[in-house]
Amino acid sequence: MKKALFLFAALLPSSIKILLYRSMGAQIGKNVKFGLGSLLIFRDSLIIGNNVKIGSGSLIKCHAGEIGDYSEITPATLISVPKFKIGRDCKFSYGSIIRSGHTTKRSELIVGDLVHVFPFVMIDCSRKVTIQDGAGIGPKCSIFTHSSYKSILEGYSVAYADVLIGKRVELTYNVFVAPGVTIGDDAICAYGAYVNKDVESGVLVAGMPAVPKRTKEQITKHKDLLNVEQTITDILEDYKDNISFVNNREPLPVKIVLGQNRIAVDSNTAYILIESSIGSVNTESYAVFDVTLGIAYNQGIAAPDYQGLRKFLSRYGIRFVTGERA
Repeated sequence: MKKALFLFAALLPSSIKILLYRSMGAQIGKNVKFGLGSLLIFRDSLIIGNNVKIGSGSLIKCHAGEIGDYSEITPATLISVPKFKIGRDCKFSYGSIIRSGHTTKRSELIVGDLVHVFPFVMIDCSRKVTIQDGAGIGPKCSIFTHSSYKSILEGYSVAYADVLIGKRVELTYNVFVAPGVTIGDDAICAYGAYVNKDVESGVLVAGMPAVPKRTKEQITKHKDLLNVEQTITDILEDYKDNISFVNNREPLPVKIVLGQNRIAVDSNTAYILIESSIGSVNTESYAVFDVTLGIAYNQGIAAPDYQGLRKFLSRYGIRFVTGERA
């Protein structure tokens, strides 16, 4: 009977679907939206935070699952893992398949905040896969926790092991991560890399098998506050030149605030804060992008304008967790 209700729910509009899932024991927050044909099947528990979007034609199946606030599962995405937890402001893009090929009690997916899984990614959760805050899993990447097909009795290797992807790791495109691998924070795996051994924090690896090519110090440039301000200024010039072409809207007024505390706020303006804070507020329409804290929030700015600026900043790797004014 319960399975039939789940299948029936796929055909319902979002508001009715939410009521049905809640009646079956799911905890669903505010402003959650389900696309047509999306299907959720859970056995024990399902927790969905506020402002979550589940795209059309997506299937989420679990014993126990949790999706954090402001996360998005785009259309035609499959998540079928006995136990999973997805953090805040995550995005799983279309065509991705996340499933436990060989299900056991150790099959699990743990995803931190601000993680982006790009289109056509394959993640095998036969064992535990952990993807920590800010990591990006690029298009057509694969993460596997098992390597088994041919018979162990004929001498072939069979392996099952957890995978850990650290904070702010970038798997660029078509990267394969083998069972048992740990990739340290801020590491980058280049196009087509076959990663079958642990990767140290901050390094760039490439090749088949992947080997270190650069250290973090060789990849990055030190930026003092003045350089950060100039870099953001240049990005905003690009934003002003291109936003009307990108989403057919005029650019949102933006001010950069550097090293100031308790600044006054103008109407219909976005503020990019660098070691700064908001003070008196005489308007109900403004937005804040706090670079130092990595938090953004919107107070009354039109959603397309706010999201347009936010997405434009993300082109340069400047990303924010959605928060609220302190």
